[in-house]
Amino acid sequence: MDAPSPRPLMLNGLMILIGAFGVAAVGGGVFHLLGFPAAWVSGSTVAIAIAALFKMPVEMPNRLRDGVFVLLGISMGSGVSPETVERLPHWPISLMLLAVTVVGVTLSTTLFFRWVARWSWRTALFASVPGAMSYVIALAVETNADLRRVSIAQTVRLMMLIVALPVAIAGIAPAAGVVVPPIHTAGPIDMAILLVVGTAAGLAAHKLRVPAGLLTGAFLSSALLHGAGIVTTNLPQWVLIPCFLAIGIVIGERFKGTDLDMLRQALVASLGGFVVGTTFAGLGVIAVIWLTDIEFGQAALAFAPGGLEAMIALSFALAVDPAFVAAHQLFRFVAIALAMPAVMGALERRFGSPKI
Repeated sequence: MDAPSPRPLMLNGLMILIGAFGVAAVGGGVFHLLGFPAAWVSGSTVAIAIAALFKMPVEMPNRLRDGVFVLLGISMGSGVSPETVERLPHWPISLMLLAVTVVGVTLSTTLFFRWVARWSWRTALFASVPGAMSYVIALAVETNADLRRVSIAQTVRLMMLIVALPVAIAGIAPAAGVVVPPIHTAGPIDMAILLVVGTAAGLAAHKLRVPAGLLTGAFLSSALLHGAGIVTTNLPQWVLIPCFLAIGIVIGERFKGTDLDMLRQALVASLGGFVVGTTFAGLGVIAVIWLTDIEFGQAALAFAPGGLEAMIALSFALAVDPAFVAAHQLFRFVAIALAMPAVMGALERRFGSPKI
């Protein structure tokens, strides 16, 4: 009996992929219009998760996923600038306290998810790492962590902070004529430099078996290029938005076979984790206010365990020193990006290979 022709299989896979991107685009677009944080990621994740729950065929090819990770790593590195790097040494006490706070938030929340919610160690860890959602999910993809619980916990924390922080800060630092600088996108030369160097660094890190090497290598090379002032622009939105949709598909497809009871339990656990992590972050805010002359609004946004882009955007909206907030959020992001591969290596030695 003849084997089935690969052409119909490829065509079927292409149609499934197009359908998934269509659903993801609708979800991301709706969230974007409603003003949700990280709209294209969170909206596409929700839409694909719903589609998966209703048994719609959803699948992301591994090669395409890997390419998306390289592009996201390049984009994440664009948050570094010579000015930000230059100002980092000006706040040694607050940066030191931030490092301690990040460790405390991650550890306390991980223990909560592990001991109270009874999640696996890897799921608990990835659900707890603050302020690097896309990077953490990219790392978690390579392990047997439950991406459904990880994405729910990360999204709940981000959305709760977006709602709560403006209310807490508005009376202390009301918005007053802050102008948000334009976002410059890469021209052909800058884009070529970013793509060539980022891809080469990602492949090299992958070959060296660095966890999430494609994303980590691309991120570090992009950060160096931007920090040195060689490149000062980011990839255009027409490149980044499809990448965010792809991440939503990667996360959402893991909801196949999930029941509503599991969703309810994950949401309840995520709210508990948010309370634990935010409480520890609050202790860091109190400490930095007590030891320095930094105001509450600055400290709250700089130490908030939310997304890098979201917290910086809030700093502009609330007229809270964007340079200070950006420097601290970026310091945390880079520290997490550098530390997580080592942490994953330790987990592998302790619990065995995390590969699915």
